[in-house]
Amino acid sequence: MNDTTIPAIAKFSKANNPNVRELEGGYTLSNLKELLSKARKGGYGVVAVNQRSPYIITATLEAAWQSKSPLICEIAESEAVYCNMAPERLSDLLHEGIARMHEKYGYYVPVCLHMDHIQKDLGTVDRAIEAGFSSVELDLSKLPVEENAEKCAPIVAKCHALGVSVEVEEGEIGAAGALADPNIDANIESYYTKTEDARKLCELTRPDALAIFVGNGHGKYLKEPRIGFDRIREIADSVADLGVYVVLHGGSGLSPETFNRAIEAGAAKVNYATTVSDIWFEYFPEELLAEIDAKAKEMGKPRRKVLDLFQDKIDAIPADKMQEAIDDMSGHIKMMMTEGFKSAGKANL
Repeated sequence: MNDTTIPAIAKFSKANNPNVRELEGGYTLSNLKELLSKARKGGYGVVAVNQRSPYIITATLEAAWQSKSPLICEIAESEAVYCNMAPERLSDLLHEGIARMHEKYGYYVPVCLHMDHIQKDLGTVDRAIEAGFSSVELDLSKLPVEENAEKCAPIVAKCHALGVSVEVEEGEIGAAGALADPNIDANIESYYTKTEDARKLCELTRPDALAIFVGNGHGKYLKEPRIGFDRIREIADSVADLGVYVVLHGGSGLSPETFNRAIEAGAAKVNYATTVSDIWFEYFPEELLAEIDAKAKEMGKPRRKVLDLFQDKIDAIPADKMQEAIDDMSGHIKMMMTEGFKSAGKANL
């Protein structure tokens, strides 16, 4: 398959995709093309928050509705398992949550539902589409550009016909080589996604968004990262004529000023997960958190990857305590929408 056989993305609508869910007034989810094209023209970024629990869903939606900000709700392929957020469950919870927001506030804001970091099972794409997702990310960044493109291109073609946007990835986020380099501070730029590789992957696959590595990483930063703003700009300019928008993964721990600079350089979507989850954890009983951390240490996993083993105990946390967590998470996301991503008040665009 070559780029001439990959169709432009269709509208995400029931006419093009029988899996699209319509809410009162004909509201449907948006895809990345719809959200990110307006973000670039408007000079703001759209945050993508990982929906690791029903409490985070509520907090994220409240932030978007109160800020009147466009929003991307996402879950990674691996998270869907250990956070008990299978595509079908997340789609149900999100659509129910949007309906509640509409009933409460009397208006809608644009929301995209995105399946992130599909790596192990490309069949997850079909599962997400059938669940009503409006976007997916194919993360085959460990492969050479040509092989990455060969696997992605037919999936992009299939998704585009249904109005489902596709994000691809070039340059492994938090590259293993970079993490192991003892002289990483001096050599970091050599690990950045190369502009020519980014352009080539986009020419071969015609995606809607492109995730790149410019010093960013998932999880917590152990020290201030050196974000390659110039490289963001070079890549964003290089793929703009293809209708592709640059994505910055690993937003947790970065300052609002850093987001401002990244967005000004060309980043249109910013992934933001760990900070929100960490706020949620602050409201767990100390003994439960200690139990979760002990199990995580025993299994050699991060805290979030054992949450499914404690679902009943998490659900037993008093509702008033979880409401405090929701309010705190929502407040933080609202602050970032206003100060970091500059998306507050942009829903009407």
